[in-house]
Amino acid sequence: MDNFTFYGPTKFCFGKNSERELGTLLNWIQSRKVMIFHMSGPELRSGILERVKETLDREGIDYIEMGGVKANPRLDYALECIETAKREKVDSVLAIGGGSCIDTAKATAAGALCEDDFWSHFKQNIPFTKALPIGAIVTIAASGSEGSEACLLKDEERNIKVGLHSEVFRPTYAIENPELTYSLPSYQTACGITDIMMHVIERYFTNTRGTELTDQLSEGVLRTMIKYGPIALREPDHYEARAEIMWAGVIAHNDICGVGREIDLASHMIQDVIGGLYDSAHGAGLATVCPAWMKYVYTHDIPRFVRYATEVWNVSNDPFDQEAVALEGIKRTKEFFQSLGMPVTLEELGVNEKDMDFLCGGRLVGHFVELEEKDIRNIYELAKG
Repeated sequence: MDNFTFYGPTKFCFGKNSERELGTLLNWIQSRKVMIFHMSGPELRSGILERVKETLDREGIDYIEMGGVKANPRLDYALECIETAKREKVDSVLAIGGGSCIDTAKATAAGALCEDDFWSHFKQNIPFTKALPIGAIVTIAASGSEGSEACLLKDEERNIKVGLHSEVFRPTYAIENPELTYSLPSYQTACGITDIMMHVIERYFTNTRGTELTDQLSEGVLRTMIKYGPIALREPDHYEARAEIMWAGVIAHNDICGVGREIDLASHMIQDVIGGLYDSAHGAGLATVCPAWMKYVYTHDIPRFVRYATEVWNVSNDPFDQEAVALEGIKRTKEFFQSLGMPVTLEELGVNEKDMDFLCGGRLVGHFVELEEKDIRNIYELAKG
């Protein structure tokens, strides 16, 4: 196990009607002027936005509404929000939604107090040192951004997504009511399930040894998703399933499944280029890339893939044919994503062969196995079917 520092300052209010705690939380951080971020979609059908406004009015807290957030959050919109936040002198931000809303709020919170060039921090991987207090009311269980130090923005001019990790990006508070996810379309729910699983998988496949507790936590989260993901798709208002998935989203990405070891992130880095170019759903791209990545790298550490197959997918262990066990785990991963309705080939995802040079790029990705451009091309070949 490697040395590590774990920092988790976020206060979570979880459960039915937990949004009723918003007034208490805002008074706790002494906020008097809030910038609210949201999208215009099914995640608002529950009436959560109206209830938030009623709470703010009742508490005498001013607010400014920014409702132009899009999936794959845009740099240009974040910059607009930053300027508005500075001009209006807001003292906290509140995202109502999923990862795109939360990441836009994070960017605004840091940008509002940034005295140099905001985007240079992302381009040069320079963490921010201060930010306004960040709050989130989660309506989509997927990214886990409500508990993470990560923020991802899309530069539309260059068609790329750039991420940055900063401790100040961890929200001050997060409100999680599983009932707010009932109205999501099944495809969006499936994308979220995939994203949550991938956050764990990319921490699980590591070259670091001696992380037994972290391994078992990771396996437990994955088994939970395998059990409850299909239930949530069959019964959208199944509270237990929605609750397990929502909390798994936090655990998957708040680093508790990655402490003490080097994490990989190759699939995410490959998918971020796809998502940047095609504006495809994050989970959909991951469902396509992950099984192909697994198939390409599994011989690097067959025992690790055997453990993954047996502990996560309950594959029977055959000591005389470990490779077959490993491959069965990969096969079940792909079949599970497919059963959720996710694309598992480049054709299904809508990737065009003419874009391959751009998608492969001239870069290194991954830590479990370091991948060069030729390796990324080979992974894309495997993802064709």
